Parts: sequence; structure tokens; C-alpha cells
Amino acid sequence: MKAVVIGGTGAVGSSLITQLLSSPACESVRAVLRRELTGEGSGKLKQYVIDLDRLAQDASEAFAGADVCFCTIGTTRAVAGSAENFIKVDLEYVTAAAGAAKSAGVPHFSLLTAAGANASLPDVRWKLLHGVLYARCKGLAEQAVINQGFSHASIFRPGLIDRGASARSSEKLMTTPQDL
Repeated sequence: MKAVVIGGTGAVGSSLITQLLSSPACESVRAVLRRELTGEGSGKLKQYVIDLDRLAQDASEAFAGADVCFCTIGTTRAVAGSAENFIKVDLEYVTAAAGAAKSAGVPHFSLLTAAGANASLPDVRWKLLHGVLYARCKGLAEQAVINQGFSHASIFRPGLIDRGASARSSEKLMTTPQDL
């Protein structure tokens, strides 16, 4: 298997890359990233550090001949700085990745979204109601992938991701300390 991973520096993407690199079933891993991975010295890994605003143009080589694309890219509103920048990362970059994978003939696209993803929710951009925007963007991203018409599309909707020391405030509230 030749795999492409979009969003390999986050909690899920970095773990996925580690798993793929250790799998004998995986011949190569091509990571399309905003910043370089450190400490990944496998000969199976090729990194494409690009401007994600130019994903389709700058990462076309990464998609060529791939069997599967895993998309784990995402951000928070706080890191993005605004609702518009959040949408850009969590929806527009996912849509661009799906389009680039489809154009390159990648038969299988796997997308990480979130429990409660729902494209039918209203477009509310108030910070107080960010959860609505989050669920809506995740749902729209799912639709964008499905609309590409891949031979196989997998959508994963985890309820809560254990990010360890980099957990978000809401994640810290919802997890139980291990040392109790």
C-alpha cells in the first residue's frame, strides 16, 4: 500500500504515520504537511511541506500512484484566530485534498471528522456557539469527500481524542486522570 497522509503533525496524524511506517503492508508514506515532522527517519516516509492554500498544485506528486489518502487535518478556532480561518482549515483544505486525491486517481479516501458532524446545522459564526460551526464544518467536509465519488470513502467520527499533554480545555474536562 502507498499512503498519503494530510495533517500528519497532529495527535491522530502523527500516530497514524507511526503505525503506517511500522506496517509491513505499507510500502510508502507520503506526508503532506504545513511544517516538517521531526524525528521521523524512516526510508518509507517522504515529506511534502507545502502552503496548503496551494495544496492541489504543490502536492500533486504526493498523490500520484497512491492507494489511499488519510486526511486528519484540523485546527481549533483559538489557533486559527477566527471562524473564517477555522473554516479554511477544517473545510476548504479537506475539500482541496479530496479533489487532489480524486484527480490523481487515488481510489480510497479516509477522513477524520467528529461525532455530531452535521452539514445541515445553521452557519453560526459567533464564538459562543462555536460548537455548531464545528459540527457543521465537519459535516460539510464529509459531504465534500462523498461528492468526489471515490471507489471507497471512509469517515471516522471519534467522540473524544486523547491528546495527552496537548489536550484542549474541553478534552481535559471530559477525561479521567490516570493516577486516581
